[in-house]
Amino acid sequence: MLDWLRLIRASGFATIAANIAAVTFTAFYANDGFSLSWLAAHLWRSGWIALWVPLAGFLLYATGMVWNDLCDLDRDRVINPRRPLPSGRIGLVPAYVAGLLLAVGAVLAAAQVRHGLPAAGVVLMLALLYDLGAKQVPWLGSAVMALVRVAHACFALLLLGPDYLRMALTPWETPPGAPVALLYPLMLGVYVGGLSLMAELESRRGRTWELLAGMALVLGVVALALVRLFTAPWLVPMVRSGAGGMTMAVAALGLGVALAGWLLWSIAQPAWQAARSGRRDAVRPAVVAALGGMILFDAVAAGHAHPAAIPLIALLYPLFRGMARAVRMD
Repeated sequence: MLDWLRLIRASGFATIAANIAAVTFTAFYANDGFSLSWLAAHLWRSGWIALWVPLAGFLLYATGMVWNDLCDLDRDRVINPRRPLPSGRIGLVPAYVAGLLLAVGAVLAAAQVRHGLPAAGVVLMLALLYDLGAKQVPWLGSAVMALVRVAHACFALLLLGPDYLRMALTPWETPPGAPVALLYPLMLGVYVGGLSLMAELESRRGRTWELLAGMALVLGVVALALVRLFTAPWLVPMVRSGAGGMTMAVAALGLGVALAGWLLWSIAQPAWQAARSGRRDAVRPAVVAALGGMILFDAVAAGHAHPAAIPLIALLYPLFRGMARAVRMD
């Protein structure tokens, strides 16, 4: 069982949950007001959609992970022989069957939601494009992986309803005052694109400027999320609401700044050392920090929409770390 959890990268489910939570908060609370009961009532009215969309999201992620390892089998036999597939602990036939079943399950779950089937189909197509060849091409693989996460975040908007997905896909038709539903998915795409570019340099020869470019993309979008936190629409009303509101606002801002500051340092410090040394193995600490740090980025980014999003999403980080240690992918 542990090997199957390794194969689907079970620890990554926490990052998917953080993405779904972040896109939900940023789209729903784009304007004034921040009552959590509004979102709870909206999700309650949506019925089974509140279960089908996250389920499809997790299955799409797991599908991509399984096919990623199937496509990398020959490479892993050389550089990662202890993984479940190259070690033989999971057979090829069961792995192919699992990959197909996960894909079918994702499609069936998405089909229960209006517009879910085409939206999930785009995510699946991009993920397989990445697995089946794009990742072998410098920069192209990083760009495709960024698009995978953008498409996945857009699919998650169906949790709020098809209107939110439509606003993301046709932002030029969005009326004044409506949420800019595509903004967070694009920010997530920049983060993942930079992370993927840094990860590329673990397995191929690259130049220092490529590592610095990947680092700049990640750190730049984290800094943007932090700036947006200080311009949150809830900030002034909370401060003016009295001592209690001011305390909550300061606490939320303080937590957001702490998370962003720690994330910036944990990525920049090893990435800069790797750039100075020129060693490929020195890139890994920055990649690991950025991978789990996606949850912290989501917390800060969603904090622009709602102060409660910061601690709620950040709680997924220790879950990710615990699962990463228990289901380590050697």
